[in-house]
Amino acid sequence: MNAAIFCGLFFGVGVAGLIRGIRPTRPLFHGLGMDAFSLGSSRANHRGRWPDLIGAPVAAWAAEAGLMRGRLWNRVTTAMAVVDVSVDDLALQIVQAVGTAVLLPMVVWGLLQAGGINLPLLIPVVVLLVLVPVGACVPVLVLEKEAAERRRHVRTVVGSFVDLVVLGLAGGVGIEGALQSAAGASSDWASVRIRRALALAQDSGEPSWSAIGRLGEHLGVPELTELAATIRLAGTEGARVRRSLSARASALRRHEQAEAETEANTVTERLFLPGALLLVGFLLFVGYPAFSRILTGF
Repeated sequence: MNAAIFCGLFFGVGVAGLIRGIRPTRPLFHGLGMDAFSLGSSRANHRGRWPDLIGAPVAAWAAEAGLMRGRLWNRVTTAMAVVDVSVDDLALQIVQAVGTAVLLPMVVWGLLQAGGINLPLLIPVVVLLVLVPVGACVPVLVLEKEAAERRRHVRTVVGSFVDLVVLGLAGGVGIEGALQSAAGASSDWASVRIRRALALAQDSGEPSWSAIGRLGEHLGVPELTELAATIRLAGTEGARVRRSLSARASALRRHEQAEAETEANTVTERLFLPGALLLVGFLLFVGYPAFSRILTGF
């Protein structure tokens, strides 16, 4: 009877997690006044029910408790802006991870007890105390990893964007027209954000380099901030913008190539340990018959 109850509970938790995972509910960055740089996609124009019911109260409690402040929270906020995740969504993910960390040890302990394996209750309690903080950190770590991948993608897009701007300037187009044409040449999400930032600057009457620089700070991409500084020098001090942007594009390509080489070297180093383990396993497999005969000979 107990085994059936615990199996049903475990099955229900799994079904609830599966339903939550397949539902495309990733809303806008909500509540922090950053809609100007959002994707504007159809998925971001609605909010799911669970973030409102669970995520919003938890986020409000965290704000009242003073958890949403400091350098660490600013870093998390920048990561949420890059990935386009709301505070309520992140709070819901943390609640789900913590709930799983709480239920999993108790469910496994109950199944073992039902199967005749008697373990003291202290063991799942200790495991629970270890898994709860780990579960609370996992969504933030996943968010940081996805944000790092997206920033790397933004840097690649910025390199192509600068090349297109240089081509536009070579064709006799002004700096504003070259920026607009380069931003509209692709439907990639990073290009869409740059295009939206430029459109917002044009509607508000502010310089385009201010919008690009603010977008770079918003996404945590220093390449955009440096590009904004280069364009500002061309617009305010009459610098040779075409030559400056060509140099900037070359620097971005070199930086991207260096990152690719570093990543390839890292992957190569990671393959050393599996290769060594395979070699050891092969040697054990080949030498075991001879070693066994030696042992049985005595």
